[in-house]
Amino acid sequence: MALIWKTELQGVHYEVRRAGRTLRLYANGVQHSEFHPKRLLTGSVWDLLWLPALLHEPSRFRRVLVLGLGGGSLIPPIRQLLNPETLVAVELDAAHLQVAREVFGMDAFGVETYEGDAQAWLQAYQGEPFDLIIEDLFAPSNQQVSRAVPADKAWLQCLADNLSASGTLVMNFGDWKEYRESPAATDEAMAGYASRFRLSCSDCHNAIIAFTREPARSIHLRRRVEATKSLSTRDARARLDYHIRQLD
Repeated sequence: MALIWKTELQGVHYEVRRAGRTLRLYANGVQHSEFHPKRLLTGSVWDLLWLPALLHEPSRFRRVLVLGLGGGSLIPPIRQLLNPETLVAVELDAAHLQVAREVFGMDAFGVETYEGDAQAWLQAYQGEPFDLIIEDLFAPSNQQVSRAVPADKAWLQCLADNLSASGTLVMNFGDWKEYRESPAATDEAMAGYASRFRLSCSDCHNAIIAFTREPARSIHLRRRVEATKSLSTRDARARLDYHIRQLD
């Protein structure tokens, strides 16, 4: 892979490498984002973060919040498949935000970006609730990817307080064990939610957990994937790697 961009910031070494037309962002050797100008699908964990929106009709997601933008892998599929009226992303890491804006070209997708601590940003937020919140907060300085914010009761409540009455919350955990040992796995965490799902893929250990305010079934997601032209082509079917299991 060809190195096309690099920088060092606060002891973290960042690189963007190109493989064909695919761009990949690394921090201390750990991949954090991927972008291809002609593909919505990465074939990896980033697809799992927006897929839960297809548990319901995409048109309901008028306000979308991404906590932990990285290089912006989620933004093109959110824009094309959901096309929300408001799309907001918060990113603490200045190098990641620079890559998203200047290398991956995320500004072209109509995303309103903020540089800052996503947890503090949401705790201070006083605006309208969001229909979809994707929480993907990981520490770039670690040699192994791990959550930067504990999924404790206070943080879960803050996320719930800023989610609309029919909204969906998606959270990224490093693996199934990290989720199972967190308050997010308890019955108490389901207060105010009707359904909970786990999404996973073959090339990573991450456990993506989706909470929906309204009842949902995994078959609805599968049917919407099949009915969506950009996700049902031969290339897309070969690239989309996911497993979904209802937890409640």
